[in-house]
Order: sequence, then structure tokens, then C-alpha cells
Amino acid sequence: MNTPLVSIVVPTFNQARYLPTCLDWVLHQDYPHLEIIVVDGGSSDDTKAILASLERDVAEQQVSRVVSYHVAPDGTEELVRETSPRYPAGRDLKIFTFDEDIGATETYNEGFRRISGEYATYVVGDDIPGIQMVSTLVRSLEETGADFAYADATLVDDAGRIVQILRPPEYDFETCFADWYRLGVARLYRASWHQTVGLFDTAYRSANDYDMYLRFAMAGCRFIHVPEVIYSVRHHGPDRRTGQHTAEREARLFEESKACARRARAWLADQRG
Repeated sequence: MNTPLVSIVVPTFNQARYLPTCLDWVLHQDYPHLEIIVVDGGSSDDTKAILASLERDVAEQQVSRVVSYHVAPDGTEELVRETSPRYPAGRDLKIFTFDEDIGATETYNEGFRRISGEYATYVVGDDIPGIQMVSTLVRSLEETGADFAYADATLVDDAGRIVQILRPPEYDFETCFADWYRLGVARLYRASWHQTVGLFDTAYRSANDYDMYLRFAMAGCRFIHVPEVIYSVRHHGPDRRTGQHTAEREARLFEESKACARRARAWLADQRG
């Protein structure tokens, strides 16, 4: 398989509790050629402290494990350890932080303005991408020639327990855009589509992905579903509604999503004549 550069944007805001786990899974992807762009959109928790030590940790931290057991003729025993870097090589890590809250959509854009990979995606700072997420989706795009690959995921709670398996449908514009947004959260696509349709529209503060990928679709993007569970999206539960799931933001998410669905239906009706 070819290994073109893949850019992963990690937008985060007050997710210090989850960010180290998210970044570990991003950094340990089994794909060898990654550009990782972390953007803190103005956090007031411990996020900045975590990011301040990240580059040093990636460069310097070591781990060890026992690889053999020796017994000398005199009966002396020795456990032989092997030491290696904690994090794999081949990661171009870039970190950008802001002092004030710049909003979720602009946080995404600050990352995507800086990407240089052939393929791109984003992983929100409290999610967990499976180790094989990137390699699985690159393989699908390379083998099929599609522009945008999306896959299955799990919904996990704060303890990491699985709440639900999320299996998006096979791609059809009506099903995945006109009925509702059905592409899920595990995705990878050709970065050139941002040159075609632009970045995330800051008028959409919550349903920014729905709007963005709807614009991809209306411009001719070719989508493919990969029926493999390769991602975990965080569900904080009804007692701790954060991020998009606060009462205010969830209401806005639904209103913006309905606006996208209406646009998709109007476009589809026009295409059908």
C-alpha cells in the first residue's frame, strides 16, 4: 500500500481529562506517515500544561520490557530488558494554542489551514481513534479511488465502556444527507476537497461537519462506507452533558442539522428535475 502523508487535526477545548488518551491513540496509529496538528481553542483547564510537555514526552520518553531470562553457570539469574521509545517515529507534531475561546468551528479551521497531507481528517480531543483507523481508511481510498471513506464506531462512556455500536449505512446522498447526517465520526478524505469548497463555515457552530461534507457531496465527492469498527466517540451521559451535548448546544445542533437537511433535499429535488 502507498503511504501518502495523512494530516490529523485534533481540535480540543477544556478536554484535559480525555486529551492525553486521545493523543496517545493518534500518535500510536500503525500508519507510518502522519502530520498531527493539535489546536487548543482557548481552554481554561489543564489542556495547555498537557500540550506544553507533549513534544518533549514524544521525543524523550522510553519504555522497557523483559525479553529474555538468563542463568549463568554459577547460577546467577538475570532478566534482560529491551528499551525503546514510547512513541513511534514518523510523526510531524505541531501544536497551536489560543488564550481566548475562538469557538469550535474556528478551532477546526485553525488546524485545517495548516495541513499539508494528501489525506485529512480530524479527531475531537475526547475521542479514541483505533490504532488501525488511518491505515484502514487509506487502504480503502487507495484501492477504490473514492474521495471520502467513513467507517463504523463505538459510543463509549467516560469509563470507556461501550454504550452502542454505530454503523452508518452504505452511501447514498438521500440517506446520508437529505434524510439526516449519517456519515458518522470515523472518516478520512482527500484534502484537495478543501481547495474546492473551502473550510468549515463559521456560521455553523455545531453542525459544521454536516455542512462541510454536504458541500463536498454537492460538488461531486465520491463516498465509500468501510464496514469496520475503528473509532470510539465519547458519550458523557445525561448527568454530565458537555461540549455539543449541553442543552443549548444540542438544540443548536438540531436546528443547524435541520437546515442542512433542507438544503440537501432542495439540491436533490433540483438534480432530479
